[in-house]
Amino acid sequence: MYNELLSKLDHLKRLSDDYIHYVQSHTTHRKLVLFIFGLIVFFIIYQFWFDRSQFTILRSSNSKIYYSSIRGLLLSNNNYSKNLHDKAQAPLTCLIIIRTADGALGNRMFLFASAYGLARLHQCKLYVAPWILIDLRSVFLIPINQTKVQLTTDDSVVVNRTDIYGRYSACTLYSDLFKIPLNSTFNRYEMVGFYQAYGYFEKYKEEIAFLFQFNSGAIASVVPLVDQLLKAVWNIPLNLGNYTKNNVPHPYLKSLLINPPPPLAPVTWVGIHIRRSDFLTFFRIDTSVDYLVWAMDYYRRKYINCRFLVASDDKNYVKINLGNFSDVFITPARYFSGDDLAALALCEHTIATAGTYSWWAAWLAGGNVVHDLNYPVPFQNCIKEHYFPPWFLFPHNSSSLKWKPPVQAK
Repeated sequence: MYNELLSKLDHLKRLSDDYIHYVQSHTTHRKLVLFIFGLIVFFIIYQFWFDRSQFTILRSSNSKIYYSSIRGLLLSNNNYSKNLHDKAQAPLTCLIIIRTADGALGNRMFLFASAYGLARLHQCKLYVAPWILIDLRSVFLIPINQTKVQLTTDDSVVVNRTDIYGRYSACTLYSDLFKIPLNSTFNRYEMVGFYQAYGYFEKYKEEIAFLFQFNSGAIASVVPLVDQLLKAVWNIPLNLGNYTKNNVPHPYLKSLLINPPPPLAPVTWVGIHIRRSDFLTFFRIDTSVDYLVWAMDYYRRKYINCRFLVASDDKNYVKINLGNFSDVFITPARYFSGDDLAALALCEHTIATAGTYSWWAAWLAGGNVVHDLNYPVPFQNCIKEHYFPPWFLFPHNSSSLKWKPPVQAK
């Protein structure tokens, strides 16, 4: 009987242990389920609020955005940088206006980029005269509808109005345009002249690079040139991969020139823009061959295996003075300004001479920039630090023809 009692007690103990294990296992499972469910809920809430708080640049789904390797585009030594905050007025109560533009492509790029920068900073609408937009889009995409700036080309917002405040600038960086909130006097602000001061848009340089993506026509024009350069330097054919001449991205073509397939040796491409024509008479300045040769030797010493791609409005001058160098290539004579700019932007570094076209060729290419000392000319009253980003280099050079005041007739 005693043994029977022990047997029953042992049976009860086993039942008790089984029940405890059963409860523990189900409790652990329930806790695990609740823990996983809680993580999912937390992740959903976190993603919702995180996505709302992030700033993203909208971009085209069918094109690759290329951001130039621009370095040091900062106004750290400029008092105006203290005013560049991303706080903006709301709702939209102001309008930035550009409806006149002198000069050629480089001047219009400066005016548009500066207008965009101010509209972006203050959340103003941007009015761009249709003819200016058409001119820029002959070379670039300008997908401004994919940015945070609201564009209008409706003339009714600027015609027959008496409350538009217009102010001229060649290259002046007006500090009052950076004050937040924007002065009510500037609620309808027309930019007259050139506004060639990069501080107006340096805060949004990546968005400017996005707007100044080359369109398919400009890219298609440089495809044969890339093919020619690949054959001349490495004796390899152009391989567009899954692209065609009409849809290949500009960055892809640039990568082919910079990174040839192994074991071929890489090449450092340096773009050279030489402005002459009207600069010889209007500004009475010229870039000497001595400066160009010095700048080329500077890059030859700095980098291994350099090649130079030259564009100019006087290609006969280039052929005569630089055509005998084995490492120099000249863009085709048939190229117009947009084609030459797309070609120069294929390079890694730049030798610039004078004018805003040279400036933008260097900015779009990225990398190092060597610039002549003869521009801007004194009568433009430009502050050097307002016009040139800090990575532009100015080697000592006294051989180029510089501007001199006209001789007064006696």
